Amino acid sequence: MEIAEQLRHDIVRLHRAGDFLPPETELAEKFSVNRHTVRRAIDELVHDGMVRRYRGRGSQVIPTTIDYVLHESSCFTYNLSGTGPALSTQVLALRDIQATSALAGTMSIPVGKALAELTTLRLLDDTPVCLIRHHLNRINADDLSEFGHGSLHLYLQDRHGLILRRGKTRLRSRMPDMTERNRLDIGRGVPVTEVHTLNYTRDSDILIEYSISVSRSDIFEYSVEL
Repeated sequence: MEIAEQLRHDIVRLHRAGDFLPPETELAEKFSVNRHTVRRAIDELVHDGMVRRYRGRGSQVIPTTIDYVLHESSCFTYNLSGTGPALSTQVLALRDIQATSALAGTMSIPVGKALAELTTLRLLDDTPVCLIRHHLNRINADDLSEFGHGSLHLYLQDRHGLILRRGKTRLRSRMPDMTERNRLDIGRGVPVTEVHTLNYTRDSDILIEYSISVSRSDIFEYSVEL
């Protein structure tokens, strides 16, 4: 704990976001301890969200968290457009599904109703930060076949005339599963924030999307505008 506290001070005084800490062997020599003790100290910094450990590369100081404001505009790209880092989107999966009883209950639609399910990975400066599973009502997979980057909601607006607004939003924190850790490139000790959102058409209040996003808690802080 004493070594972890000293490393915290060193990060504040000597390092900037993106810097790598000295190698564990060098830190072990500096503090006159073994590498296992240094690794445990760095684990504390990982848990605190101050550094990120990369296998074979070392421990990197991470940027200050981004304030993500939850307001009526439901567009991920729009909400982050002024933060500075370059935004990009990867489409991981796209398919037509039938609403399960759980989905039907959440979306207030009949069980078995046809939906499009789109899974995307969002990146900031090529760093994966958020996984989103979109369940789209009144849309099928063919309607999304040309979506490959940028904002899904702007795509829906341009291609289908759908302007969406955020409705009910629910948040919870939890530990990521193995797939999420691999997709988001995070360690075991970093929790994620899961956000469930119902998005409606702005004019007619028709439910179009139920999204479930899983974002890195070491990068995002959420605030709510009432």
